[in-house]
Amino acid sequence: MKALVVYYSRTGHTKKVAETIADMLGCDREEIVDTQWRSGPLGWLRSGYQTTKKSLTELKALESDLSAYDVVIIGTPVWAGTVSVPVRTFVSKYKDLLCKVAFFSTHGGDDPQNEFAEMEAFCGTQPVSVVSFSSKEVEKEDYIEKVKEFVSGLEEHS
Repeated sequence: MKALVVYYSRTGHTKKVAETIADMLGCDREEIVDTQWRSGPLGWLRSGYQTTKKSLTELKALESDLSAYDVVIIGTPVWAGTVSVPVRTFVSKYKDLLCKVAFFSTHGGDDPQNEFAEMEAFCGTQPVSVVSFSSKEVEKEDYIEKVKEFVSGLEEHS
């Protein structure tokens, strides 16, 4: 199975999980780069506002050829209960190049929200696997077992 982990991370939690997944799978990874400034309190407010409006953004071009991968694993932080603006933009822009997908998310609350349903609707295909991590799990390194289960599920679908 040739896999790519593609992700957006504002605070570093999603990046940390993405790197762990890519390392366990021994696969490529690529960060989604948003051209809008999202740091600090004003960036946080802008991000939340654009999320509730279901806005899209401008992304830097990808280096990877998505059509060359058997599965694309997409990671997003949860903003205002749903998928982040950069990941919504990525999925909207590249959905026709995605054969098989899997999703993961990081969130500040106790429960995942509806990010996966939205991502699935945008892709038009059901993910082979999904997993969500709280920021507390990531900060305390309590997420590794869930990553192992996620990776194992991906390998079963290859």
